[in-house]
Amino acid sequence: MSDAIAIQNLKHDIALLRQQIWPPQTLANVEGLPIYYGSKEDVAHYYQQWQDLIERAQLLSQPFLSDEMVDAIHLPSHLNLPLFYFHVDRIRINKTRAKESKTFRGIASLLDKCGEYSAEQVAAMQVWLNSDDQAALVAHREFIDLRTYVFQHGQSEYTRTRFYVNGIVLSTEEDFKLVDARDKPRKQRSDSYSDPLADNGVWKVFGKYR
Repeated sequence: MSDAIAIQNLKHDIALLRQQIWPPQTLANVEGLPIYYGSKEDVAHYYQQWQDLIERAQLLSQPFLSDEMVDAIHLPSHLNLPLFYFHVDRIRINKTRAKESKTFRGIASLLDKCGEYSAEQVAAMQVWLNSDDQAALVAHREFIDLRTYVFQHGQSEYTRTRFYVNGIVLSTEEDFKLVDARDKPRKQRSDSYSDPLADNGVWKVFGKYR
């Protein structure tokens, strides 16, 4: 069997199991988010139901993975497997002001991706592109990003993860702490761009050099 067929079969089996046992009914949940947590015993029992599919995914994605017990299981997100973290002391959930960025070297592609602008703004963008061989346009769209910081027992570094696509399951230590800071969005880092050439209410467009 080719790897491509094996991956498609795996995705099919994952989708079937998600229909049956996701979200986990026996674990605690962070309200409004696909974050589930419980004792070592409860999570171990739930993990056993996913273990065969996770091992199949590991063989396809990481053929030389060692047999040692890992503290976290990371696999390609397109497989749609939940992320499992073990020995978790604490998690912190943050809202962060973030910015999506796209660079363009032509007006047509920018309008296709970012939507319509006034004739005056389109003209200003074209003037910028014509001003120099290295001139380009960069479009920014602000949004609120949700991230979870996972702190595991005995590790000095945390793991930052985006959890809302596949969901995460945490096997927690006895002194587990959940810090939900969603009501306090972190400040966005200062923007090096100012004075946009165009703004349609979603995407702001700035001039830059390649």
